[in-house]
Amino acid sequence: MGKYRLIYADPCWSYDNKASRAYAGNHYKTLSITELKRLPVWDLAADDSVLAMWWVPPMPLEAIELAQAWGFTVKNMCLFTWAKLNEKSLDNLDRVLTDHHENIGALSSLDFMDLLNNQTRMGLGNYTRGNAENVLVAVKGRGIERLVGNVKQMVYAPIGQHSQKPWEVRQRLNNLYGDVPRIELFARQSSHGFDVWGNQCDGPAVQLHPGYALDIAGMAKAFKNAPLSPSDNQGRERAT
Repeated sequence: MGKYRLIYADPCWSYDNKASRAYAGNHYKTLSITELKRLPVWDLAADDSVLAMWWVPPMPLEAIELAQAWGFTVKNMCLFTWAKLNEKSLDNLDRVLTDHHENIGALSSLDFMDLLNNQTRMGLGNYTRGNAENVLVAVKGRGIERLVGNVKQMVYAPIGQHSQKPWEVRQRLNNLYGDVPRIELFARQSSHGFDVWGNQCDGPAVQLHPGYALDIAGMAKAFKNAPLSPSDNQGRERAT
């Protein structure tokens, strides 16, 4: 198969802390690190390709191991860092700025930073209250040469449904690497320009199972373009 130059993945990590409301297993099926490693992502990746993968803070070593199991070498643990804002943060900021529009000069830079910090997510955590997630970048072969040098790491975006990631990350990947063959793994919905695979999305391009992968889109295209045998033609004539 090996046709995708960019693989964007948000694995359904399984880890301890099951008592938490935020535990992923309370919202969708998770996979152990062993199960994730057995998914043949290596069959999807082109010889020169990039993996952009979300990982959870308690499992940095496991994230590196997973990327390696899929055939990639990790280059940076923080290609993107998502600073999570509250769900209604944009409305709250708009309201404050609107209330001060006649005296906007009274808001100092420190005031504005306080406004922004007050809208960051108060997450959970055994040390500090977490409100950020990271995307690592790993390469296979020569990877992909970046097209531009002005794509920033930090992404400020409100939270959505559980584990839903900001669309901005997809757009920045497009800006960074261009219109290359790409797929989103563990997707929840279709993504413009990306093939998708996931148990919550319609029309997956592939099927991944422990130990083997199926190119559904390729099989459908081959079947559609295959020449008809005489018996097929006769059957079509009878049908019409």
